Amino acid sequence: MGEMVLMKGLRQGSLYFLQGTTVIGSAAVCTTSADIDTTKLWHMRLGHISEKGIIILSKKGCLGSAGMGKLEFCEHCVLGKQKKVSFSTAKHRMQRILNYIYSDLWGPSRVPSFGGKHYMLTFVDDF
Repeated sequence: MGEMVLMKGLRQGSLYFLQGTTVIGSAAVCTTSADIDTTKLWHMRLGHISEKGIIILSKKGCLGSAGMGKLEFCEHCVLGKQKKVSFSTAKHRMQRILNYIYSDLWGPSRVPSFGGKHYMLTFVDDF
């Protein structure tokens, strides 16, 4: 009750294509909750940015006049962390170029690069 449809969209794959035009008029958005955590709100708005990043942006005045506090526990950040695989330290000294090469293959990416590729291959010479 009290809702108003502003725009409709058709889903094609994982994207929604909006149909129609934007409704232009007066709209009011407000909240009455006094316990809104602005730090957490900006953390989520900025793609789960770190607390240090929020502080830097706040000092530059990019996040409005609201004071930023300590960032509370974020379950999404914890669940999104990938496990790190530890490797033993190698003890070797390379004498010339191409003696020891590290490589990494990443992919496939769901979104292709500008060149239409879905994989990335890197080589690093240890010398």
